[in-house]
Amino acid sequence: MSISLTGTAASTPFASTATSSKLDKALDTQSVEEKFLEYAKKTPAEKMFEAMLGQLGITPEQFAAMDPDAQRAVMEKIQKLIEQQVKNGGNNEPGQITDKMA
Repeated sequence: MSISLTGTAASTPFASTATSSKLDKALDTQSVEEKFLEYAKKTPAEKMFEAMLGQLGITPEQFAAMDPDAQRAVMEKIQKLIEQQVKNGGNNEPGQITDKMA
């Protein structure tokens, strides 16, 4: 017994796979663009707050889901982190704005 695969039916699965992978890539690119635009629209304070949450290992979504007492505790931790950075002279990494006396 022999089976013959001729015509367009044999190539259809491969064509749809190629098409779906192109679609997946387009969706991924769009997702990245949307994420970037969302980040770019944030204020410096919002970016700093999210960075501080990251230092504590908390995502913005996790913070939003917390009860008010837990949020207050996190805010106190963030306040202490900021105070420590100010006492230590801030962040002296390249690209940071600093005051220099001439």
